[in-house]
Amino acid sequence: MARLPMARLPMAGQPRDRPGSPVTERSHRVTEHAARGRHPVTGARGLRARLTRNWLTHNWLTRNWHWGLLSLWTVAWFIDMAPAGGIAWVFFRSGTAALFGGPGSFQPPGGLHLYASNPSLQIGPLSFAVAEVLRHLGPDSGITVAEILLTTAGILLIAAIEDLARTVRPELREHPRALRLTVLFGGGAFMIAWVDLAVGYLHLDDGLALILAVLALRAVVAGRPVLAGLCVGLAADAKPWALVFVSLLLLVPVRHMWRSAVAVLAALAAAWLPFYLADPGTMSAAHYTIRNLPTSALRALGVTTARTPSWDRPAQVLLGWALGAVAVWRRRWPAVILLGVGARIALDPGVHGYYTAGIMVGALIWDTIGARRPWPVWSLLSIVALAGVPVVTRDPQALGDARLAIVAAFTAVLLLGPSRWVWQSGPGLRPSPGGPEPGPAPRTAPATAVDQRGDTGG
Repeated sequence: MARLPMARLPMAGQPRDRPGSPVTERSHRVTEHAARGRHPVTGARGLRARLTRNWLTHNWLTRNWHWGLLSLWTVAWFIDMAPAGGIAWVFFRSGTAALFGGPGSFQPPGGLHLYASNPSLQIGPLSFAVAEVLRHLGPDSGITVAEILLTTAGILLIAAIEDLARTVRPELREHPRALRLTVLFGGGAFMIAWVDLAVGYLHLDDGLALILAVLALRAVVAGRPVLAGLCVGLAADAKPWALVFVSLLLLVPVRHMWRSAVAVLAALAAAWLPFYLADPGTMSAAHYTIRNLPTSALRALGVTTARTPSWDRPAQVLLGWALGAVAVWRRRWPAVILLGVGARIALDPGVHGYYTAGIMVGALIWDTIGARRPWPVWSLLSIVALAGVPVVTRDPQALGDARLAIVAAFTAVLLLGPSRWVWQSGPGLRPSPGGPEPGPAPRTAPATAVDQRGDTGG
């Protein structure tokens, strides 16, 4: 049998390897790597690190490509509207000057007498406080800074809504493409209206009210009733019509509702009570009327008075509360913000473009959370009815009918539509902490501490 050759060990004084041997070549490679400042193991680790970074980058782009498109879309609208934007900032600049003791164009006296002297002001004290900071930033009395910040807040609102959808509906992980497409197209429609509010009009007060409404909803879902109440109260401190969002607090567990109520009252009292105590004439601002425009939904309802009826503003809030209560009772709570803003649109004598942003916030919440399967149905229909129809016709009757029709349509469908069209939230708002992972295609979300009526604190 042939014998295998045995390796010869070097004798003392002999070189350990010969030129051309495998050992010599391997040693040469090690020396070469060392000369270049690298070790073979370190090089392998670097390769793995680069591959990992590339994979993470590709994975992030795969999951977040819609945000890149939304950002580009937003920048395009910003550039289009910015040159002629900021038309309402004069009210904030003059109002803050009058409120905080500077020269302004409003009727004196100012300070705590501001609303009594100027009942036409429908901007809340919180909005003036924020505007006072912003108007000192930049050479243009803060217009550019305010436009950029408020526009950025719109993108962050979409992100907050998407995150809320993933929180309360973990089964959406099985349909990530549907959610991303809804966020892309619904968010794109939303940003048309939001950039109009943030840049075209620069209505800081309405923007703050809507931001705080979404934060209030997130606080409710997170089981923080005090924070939810504060957000609702601050929304009304920014813009009085935002009292319509009080119906969000019906989602708070019963035993903790008093905490939310106290928080709302505390926020309202802190902002408004000093004005009422200093000058009882402040109440006149609550009765200020505007012209009942021919293109308003109020006209389409048959109300033909020249100015705001005395019953109109209270009716907006009460109708919003009633519709919100029905939505909560029907376990269709993602509709609360949309229905509340819809009540305002239906009964308001004005038709300003910045009103549309409120509808679009509520529509995006419903399309991502409330619908059985995410799809931007109401976002697209709403932007067409409120912003598209005015492009193709100037007929006052048609414009008023379009505004009223979209509100009536989503109110009826969201509250009375069949269950197969709606995500059935069950008894809770979000997955219970520490609970089991959702199984395949669950029909309802697991019960949660938020809506177990008394099992969570503030």
